[in-house]
Amino acid sequence: MAARAQSVAVTEMADTATGSATMTSPPRESDFPSRARVVASILGPVAWLSFTLLYVGFWAQGFSLFQSVIVILVSAIILAGVMGAIWASWGTRHRSWSWDR
Repeated sequence: MAARAQSVAVTEMADTATGSATMTSPPRESDFPSRARVVASILGPVAWLSFTLLYVGFWAQGFSLFQSVIVILVSAIILAGVMGAIWASWGTRHRSWSWDR
């Protein structure tokens, strides 16, 4: 990520209407999500899918269909909560986006 941010040069954009030039800065390192967040966002659902397949294949025999569905739903809710907690701090720093756009 740092190499990407450093390789982007400062560019000059000319305003044709006024003839003035404005400088745009390269994206900051904090504008990109951290590598740990991206890895967790990939590995979390893969781990959840693995758990779900193992649960259905080996551990669900002693439970009713309703109980098995509840176990899978609760595990999905836990995954969503963990993903939300992982991305919440990054989202609060980049909250300039609004519904008014």
